[in-house]
Amino acid sequence: MGALTAAAATVGLASGAGFAAGAADPLPNVDLVLNGGFDSYPWIWKCDGDVRGSSIPHDHYVTGSPSADNNARCSQRVRVLPNSGYLLNATVRGPFAFVGATGAGGENASTWSSGSGWNNLSVQVRTGPDTTELTVYFHGWYEQAAYDVRRVSFSGPGYPPHPCGEPGGPSPTATDGPASPSPTCWRTYIP
Repeated sequence: MGALTAAAATVGLASGAGFAAGAADPLPNVDLVLNGGFDSYPWIWKCDGDVRGSSIPHDHYVTGSPSADNNARCSQRVRVLPNSGYLLNATVRGPFAFVGATGAGGENASTWSSGSGWNNLSVQVRTGPDTTELTVYFHGWYEQAAYDVRRVSFSGPGYPPHPCGEPGGPSPTATDGPASPSPTCWRTYIP
């Protein structure tokens, strides 16, 4: 009788473990930034100040020129999962080029470049228990030299972002670059 009860308990644990593993399958790591290479429309980044696209054909990057009262900041909202880790990567040029991510749950991670040539920056971000959205950004520093950003990615678990303007979201407004972004353009989240 005791052996039969032990066998039943073992079967129950095994089936429960299988159910739990299937119910908690992790989402794949994806890049949650749209237009991180600055080469597509709509222009999803929201920029303040003097930020312009490269005029060199087939070499896409943006240049920000900070002033005394503006750090030439660009940002983009991304949907994230609570209690999850993400990696922000950027290719930048120029001293005082900052990249980072912030959230309402107290998330605040950033790094900056002190070199004058192209270099790669990366910073890790951990979301809080209630965080479902972060703001990814880059900018220069007040009254300092201009900076360039060639590529931004923000990778971690989540759903691949859909192009802006799909059903359920606002229609995109195509622009000719960062001088006239469409900050209200948003995208759907769950497929």
